[in-house]
Amino acid sequence: MAFSKKQLEILLFPKTKYTALVCDGAIRSGKTSVMSLSFLLWAMSNFDQQNFAICGKSVQSAVRNVIQPLMGVTYFPKNGFRLNYSISTHCLTVTRGSRTNRFFVFGGKDESSYMLIQGITLAGVLLDEVALMPRSFVEQALARCSVTGSKLWFNCNPEGPQHWFYKEWILKPQAHNALHLHFTMDDNPALSEETRRRYY
Repeated sequence: MAFSKKQLEILLFPKTKYTALVCDGAIRSGKTSVMSLSFLLWAMSNFDQQNFAICGKSVQSAVRNVIQPLMGVTYFPKNGFRLNYSISTHCLTVTRGSRTNRFFVFGGKDESSYMLIQGITLAGVLLDEVALMPRSFVEQALARCSVTGSKLWFNCNPEGPQHWFYKEWILKPQAHNALHLHFTMDDNPALSEETRRRYY
């Protein structure tokens, strides 16, 4: 599988000094799939018996955008990874060799959603379409990442220059020790020219 330069930066993010990764930009630009892959590989390479969170606007959207694509990545079974998703507990359990980690799926649909993630200790969080989630939910998710070495992963299509996430994270990545990558459809080598023309 070929990766673009920016997709490779996502894959290499865990080896950098940054504690957060923020990817924003166009739909179909290839950021979500590579970020999900990098997130899981990082977690399994650095932790054992830890909890992680995968958050979306809803549980269903997180499963559709992150969990299902991960379950279909042929790299994992070929390299000794076992992935098992439980619909009842909304938990993806990943095992490789003697290591096992749990990835809980949460939906941040409204202001009361922050209560869903209270109480859990996390080693990392991936927030898919973070601009669609209430600030209270996002900040509660970040506060749960208290395990040493934890990292924060965000992707979004900002709704406008007045959105709180745009002003707080995209304009001020240095304040959060974050790596900011802006994506266009040209950063997705999987798209054909015909598909690109359709979106432009």
